Amino acid sequence: MKSPLHILHLEDDPNDAALVRSTLETEGVHCAITRVQSRDDFSAALERGGIDLILSDFSLPGFDGLSAIKIAHACCPDVPFILLSGTLGEERAIDSLQNGATDYVLKQRLSRLVPSVRRAMREVAGRVERKLAEKKRAEYSRKLQVLSRRLVEAQETERRNLARELHDEIGQSLTVAQINLQALLQSPGSKALEPRLQECLAVIERVLEQVDGISLNLRPSILDDLGLEPALRWFTERQAALIGLTATFHADAGQHVVP
Repeated sequence: MKSPLHILHLEDDPNDAALVRSTLETEGVHCAITRVQSRDDFSAALERGGIDLILSDFSLPGFDGLSAIKIAHACCPDVPFILLSGTLGEERAIDSLQNGATDYVLKQRLSRLVPSVRRAMREVAGRVERKLAEKKRAEYSRKLQVLSRRLVEAQETERRNLARELHDEIGQSLTVAQINLQALLQSPGSKALEPRLQECLAVIERVLEQVDGISLNLRPSILDDLGLEPALRWFTERQAALIGLTATFHADAGQHVVP
């Protein structure tokens, strides 16, 4: 069975309250109505919560609809507020809407009550759906950011490992080959092989430079050893030197080390 619509009705006239209840039930609005007549009872009912819709007379002894709107919006701003009045003029109606009323219905035209209630509840349902959609989008965005961060971390880890492997393994192997070739050049009887040995040494020297360059571009060790600021300073000066410029690097000292 569908849950009833919980309505808080601020009304001091029992006949008007009964007419409103009859109108709602006749039009098939399944509702549970709590009627209050004073400011204190109205505030207490709002604090208890569980209200889906507020119906309020505009003029009550020592209380009025605009004051009720302010109290309701301070306590439960998402609950629709519909004014019911037999004396509401155009100016007051505009004031009430500007102050947060969802709608107003004249007691002489209660035929508008049910359409107004249904429209207000559709708006509430729409807001709830939008909030859920926004929450889902925010959660999706958060997960996407986490995934993106993990991907970047994985890429950086792979770059670091590859750079170290290039520098340590391949670089060391080439260095050993270079040392051996230099030793051969110094050995007796190597005169005939000297041109080829020198050519091999030149090739190894170029490859070592390329390995160092690739290793630096993949993941400069200074980034892990000293941090971002020294790495940026080194990179700026290195790039400037390559194209013959003089560069000055300045960084504001931060309180935290940037990952």
